[in-house]
Amino acid sequence: MPLRPLAERDLAMVRNWRNHPFVRLSMFSTQLIEESEHLAWFERVSVNPEVCWLVHEDDTGKPDGAVYFTEYRPHQGMAFWGFYRDPEATGGSSTRLGMDGLDYAFDQLKLRKLNADVLANNQRSIAFHERLGFQREGVFRDGHLADSGPVDVIRYGILENEWREQRPWVLACLEARAHRTLPERSDLQQYIVASCKAWHRPGFEALQRETPGDWTWVSCPSELMAALEHQSPSYIFFLHWSWLVPKDVWSRYECVCFHMTDVPYGRGGSPLQNLIAAGHTETKLSALRMLAQMDAGPVYAKRPLHLNGRAEDIYLRAGALSFELISWIVDQKPEPLEQQGGPLTFKRRTPDQSVLPSQGALDKLYDHIRMLDAPGYPLAFIEHGAFRICFSNAELKNGILEARAQISKCQSTKGADT
Repeated sequence: MPLRPLAERDLAMVRNWRNHPFVRLSMFSTQLIEESEHLAWFERVSVNPEVCWLVHEDDTGKPDGAVYFTEYRPHQGMAFWGFYRDPEATGGSSTRLGMDGLDYAFDQLKLRKLNADVLANNQRSIAFHERLGFQREGVFRDGHLADSGPVDVIRYGILENEWREQRPWVLACLEARAHRTLPERSDLQQYIVASCKAWHRPGFEALQRETPGDWTWVSCPSELMAALEHQSPSYIFFLHWSWLVPKDVWSRYECVCFHMTDVPYGRGGSPLQNLIAAGHTETKLSALRMLAQMDAGPVYAKRPLHLNGRAEDIYLRAGALSFELISWIVDQKPEPLEQQGGPLTFKRRTPDQSVLPSQGALDKLYDHIRMLDAPGYPLAFIEHGAFRICFSNAELKNGILEARAQISKCQSTKGADT
């Protein structure tokens, strides 16, 4: 059986999966889980007869995901389920995990019905449940308050007989995927995705699996130039790029960049930090054709983007939205439209602007901490004698601001930027 009970030895592995940005941001609770919290949780669920947590293993015996059942009512034959997989797992593993989880629900737990609650903005989970044969039974309007605001919750359900009918089709699709013959790479349209941020890599790998084409990932200028020596891409998509793109690249190829403002408003540097500092709670993610003037190119499309939560969470939401736009652009091949109106240009922030304000409203202090809270960015800080105190993971509740503090010896921040 590819599912086994969760053991204490699995906790570090499962917590790493759960805390991975691409996993936790699709869940009802997006907070990072600390080791002590996780251990206390495990002790509770281990003695709760209404909860069943399982580790899923692939054909080689390697753990690749978790499946859990809650509100298990044996006398009623009903439960809810949830799951997440190792972000590094191979394509197709989510379908296998889902199929094995449903087999366990109906064969081992002897359920007659399995329920699931899915956030309405989690399109991947919606498609997953419907592919497995779940039926949409209703919607709880604004049923969950996420960082981005209220979100509808969709209730799904599947009966035992429905799964018995659906299972052969799911298995056939899984086997076809495993044995399909892919076209030669030379017959595919070529695309390059460029980003210097590792948090975009899982999204790229999902795009590569699901969108036809010969896809290449590059993370620095040397990799980009090496790829262009033997490729002629239809598009080059720049997600987060810390270097100037040479003219002979953007003038020769269709280069698309993504900017976190409703251009022409907010062209320039540090858009996220400048938007939050200016009091904005939402913005637009703009897909632009790259030109010589920064962020001044014509627009392929714009999508709304909420600015709630930590900077890392916002960047991840923007990344997921960017990949949706990439798929749309590749499919539709739209002609971009010139920007309308006069520009307002942001100035790139410097590290000394990360110092915590000494006065002002508490919500502004909260905004200052969260807008800098992302890997590779100078955290909000204060200096106390020879020490620097950096702040992250801020929460503002009932008029009290809480944050994690990290103390280190003062060091120069020369050369860093946001």
